[in-house]
Amino acid sequence: MLKTILFDLNHNEMLDIDFSDYSDLSKLLQNLNLKIKKNENKDLTKRLLENVDVLVLGNPIDDYFSNIEIKDIVNYVRTGGNLILVSEYGADYLQKTNLNDIAPNFGILFEKNLIKEQNSNNHNRSSILHIQNFPKNNIINGLREVVIGGTCSLFLNKGAKPLLQTDQNNFWSEIFKSSSEEWIKDKEQQHIVAAYSEFGQGKVVAFGDIDIFCSDDNIGINTLDNQKFLHNIFTWLTEPVKRPDVMSFILDQIGQVQNSVKEIHKTMNNVIETMSILEKRLRHLEENQDSH
Repeated sequence: MLKTILFDLNHNEMLDIDFSDYSDLSKLLQNLNLKIKKNENKDLTKRLLENVDVLVLGNPIDDYFSNIEIKDIVNYVRTGGNLILVSEYGADYLQKTNLNDIAPNFGILFEKNLIKEQNSNNHNRSSILHIQNFPKNNIINGLREVVIGGTCSLFLNKGAKPLLQTDQNNFWSEIFKSSSEEWIKDKEQQHIVAAYSEFGQGKVVAFGDIDIFCSDDNIGINTLDNQKFLHNIFTWLTEPVKRPDVMSFILDQIGQVQNSVKEIHKTMNNVIETMSILEKRLRHLEENQDSH
């Protein structure tokens, strides 16, 4: 049975599957029996996302998702939809969008930086990264080297996990300084540049760069193991979430609600205690005033 992948273009996304730059990506999706659709002029709603198996937000520029759209996207994933989020260097700050109003719901945050590396083949600093060490999971087994360029890093929490990450040596981040309009070196450390998360019955994958999807021979889909990597990603996204994982998500959500209730109860007790203290002080002041 064919599954549907929807590319949103209503928010000026760069990843337009009909562009020649993404012809090899289109072939890959067709080989995976994915029916390709585009949304060019409608807001993302619950009704629009019905019967969509994978939603792609491929680096929106100079446009913002509304609060209603964000709510429907989150609910879409929770109830079994799958989402691909793609940003670029500088993230929302330079791209002038609000993917970071969507991604944190799934434990992912795009950081406003640019990741660079220096290696034996490249004596000058470069934004083209060669990833050779991979986290152990069932998604990306068997990869030797993936190339990604012009990427921002990702900060993870809430159980989100890395897919692509740099080594600790010879990689660093740079932050754009608007006053001088130049990139300033920031942190020399390990950086996550692609990640995944399971949320309810759905799944999310986030990329810090769009070029891995294009047909560029240096950093695109046909470079080294990039196509195999993307093949694994789309295959994983279109497989249903295992029932134990869904139950774990539900229990986590219940736990978060219980913690919220405890915090509210604690706050109410503090308010009651404060009011009691104030009442005693007022009574004391009134008694002293009467005595005078």
